[in-house]
Formats: sequence, C-alpha cells, structure tokens
Amino acid sequence: MRISPDLVTVVALLTGWMGTSLAQSSGAPDPTSSAATSTASGRTILTVVILAMIAVVAVVVARYVSRRRTRVADAVILQSQLFDALSREAQLRGLHITPRARVSGWRRSQVTIEVAGEVPTPELRGAVMQIASAETKRLQPDAIPEDHLFIVPPTPRG
Repeated sequence: MRISPDLVTVVALLTGWMGTSLAQSSGAPDPTSSAATSTASGRTILTVVILAMIAVVAVVVARYVSRRRTRVADAVILQSQLFDALSREAQLRGLHITPRARVSGWRRSQVTIEVAGEVPTPELRGAVMQIASAETKRLQPDAIPEDHLFIVPPTPRG
C-alpha cells in the first residue's frame, strides 16, 4: 500500500509538535502553574485525537481503494470474457467489435459494458447486441450493456 507523502508530513509534524509540547511540560511542575499543566495535557489529548482521526481516515480510504480495485478487476475479467464470446461467433469474424467495461466509484453502481465498433448491416448490429446482452446477463446479471455500434455499409471496390 502506498502512503501519501502529505499524510506522512502531517503525521511527522504532529508528532514533532506533540514531542515539543511534552518536552516543554516534562520538567518539575510548579504547583502554582496548574494552567500550564492543563494546557500541555490538553494539547497532548488534542494531538492524540487528531492522530486517531487521521488513522481512521487512512483506513477508510484504504478500504475504498481496495474495493474499487476489486471492482475494476472484475470488470476487466467480464470485458475479456465478453470479447472472447464475440470473437467465437462465426458471423462476426472480420468485424472490429470492442466491449469496454466501465465502473463507477460508487459502491452500489452497476458495471456498464459499452459494445463499440462498426457493422455492415442492422441485422448484424442486432445480433451483436443480442449476443453481448445474453453473455453479459450470464456472466454478471447486474451489468448493463450499451450499444455504441455504427452501421457502416461496405464500400464496393472496383
């Protein structure tokens, strides 16, 4: 896990500040200066609370990043399996059809599969989307296939 340089800097500064406040108040306390002692202990408590908050934020961010990485890995696997399924179809040979998986950062959001490319006829477009939808529902039922196909009739060569 990578640690942000900013987080390291903040922790180092707070640790240094806490050490300075403890060093200043570590001498023999004067019974008449109870305000100075309470201020030093208040700073120490504040520093510990801030460090605890930073630790909690770091744990939350690490869990988010880990879950996001897992979702992206699952989406890439789905994209690869969908590409393989489209490549196996005999009627789609020679066509450049590319499924692309997108994952939002939100926890409950669905994976979106964009099926892009060029097909020569509307019937092939329907066949591609039917195959992509069926395979997507089989592999990951909550994924949403989107049609990004263009119909480009073949040009006669002469």
